[in-house]
Amino acid sequence: QIRAPQAALYNHAMSTPLDQRPLSKTQIFCSNLPWSVNGKMLRQAFEEYGEVVDAFVAYNGRSSRGFGYVTYKVDGCAAKAVEAWNADGFKHEWGDDEDSSRTTRVEMARERPKPRPEPRIGGRDG
Repeated sequence: QIRAPQAALYNHAMSTPLDQRPLSKTQIFCSNLPWSVNGKMLRQAFEEYGEVVDAFVAYNGRSSRGFGYVTYKVDGCAAKAVEAWNADGFKHEWGDDEDSSRTTRVEMARERPKPRPEPRIGGRDG
């Protein structure tokens, strides 16, 4: 059973609007990805800005949802990638697919709420 103060903290984190959550220092959000881009391609596109620890493309079954996240090991790499991808005239060529004309949008990701604490079983002694 979750104690009242813990539940209140959890509910507050879940109800915080996305635009009010702090920006991540290590993760970027990529939207409008070409439908053919997978996690490996996303990782390769962003590795030049620092060591990538995770690159994730969201799928609905076997179809890409057109967005993903890249997480860097070191603070600052994400900001460097966002700055480069948003520079005037920058266009990344994903390949020769018909959907490569889509302009990928890159921005700092928002922090996610912390996971809900595990319920405690039993009394004080467990």
